[in-house]
Amino acid sequence: MTATVTTHTGHASLLHRVQQLYNRRETIRYLVVSNLKAGHRNKVLGNLWNLLDPAMSLGVYFLVFGVWLGQGRSGVGTYLVYLFIGILAWRFLDGATSQAVNCIRGNRGIIGEISFPKSVFPLSIGLSRLYDFLWGLVVLLIVLMATRMPLSWHALWMVPLIVLQLMLVVGLAYFVAYLGAFFADTANITTVVLRLGFYGSPILYYVRGESTRIPEWVLPYYMLNPMACLLESYRAGLTEQRMPDPWQLAYVFGCALGVLLVGYGLFSRGEGKFAKYV
Repeated sequence: MTATVTTHTGHASLLHRVQQLYNRRETIRYLVVSNLKAGHRNKVLGNLWNLLDPAMSLGVYFLVFGVWLGQGRSGVGTYLVYLFIGILAWRFLDGATSQAVNCIRGNRGIIGEISFPKSVFPLSIGLSRLYDFLWGLVVLLIVLMATRMPLSWHALWMVPLIVLQLMLVVGLAYFVAYLGAFFADTANITTVVLRLGFYGSPILYYVRGESTRIPEWVLPYYMLNPMACLLESYRAGLTEQRMPDPWQLAYVFGCALGVLLVGYGLFSRGEGKFAKYV
């Protein structure tokens, strides 16, 4: 009986926190706008940089991995699109996670003075980086047209996939923000983990086919990385004109939902201690 009451109380508490977060939607909007202004992304030149930055990254990685290491041998246009999808999606995750690490310590001045749900900080960071990601899709569209890559209605799978990635990114942002509030070395550790994740995800090299760098026996374990499944799903709809693998979609959804719930639950439980530690 006690366990049941505790469980119901826990559910009610979580729903109450979510309701509080929803009630602060104007605060979230303000923080998103502030994040964009901080990077001058609310101005023409800032938005122009949002277009140029991923394009320049694409050029550098293509020269190194497409030309020098031969990943583009199966088709220059195909590899350009393959590479750019990976760069855009990873920049979304990497940028939000890196920024969220210090979002509590960076706002220590108001953490202890104003009563409001601190969960608005990681969420606003995730939404700000989503803005950058959407601008990157403009460059992707230009690359698709330049390489004459045909599009089909399967490209509409991008919409639910972006939602899934947002869930995953915000969940990770909550997780690292919680750790960053209590442990000063979290930022350094996060940088190393993200760097490993970049090279451990199918961004610069093919997962399958003649040019793959992944041994067949390693592939089942390699695809346990949810970003690997997410990137393959993006590419299925955009470059292969087919529906993403249902099992990969289900796996990404499960991981994204799990990370979001665990990250948010952990963060919200620690909110009351932030002022003491930061």
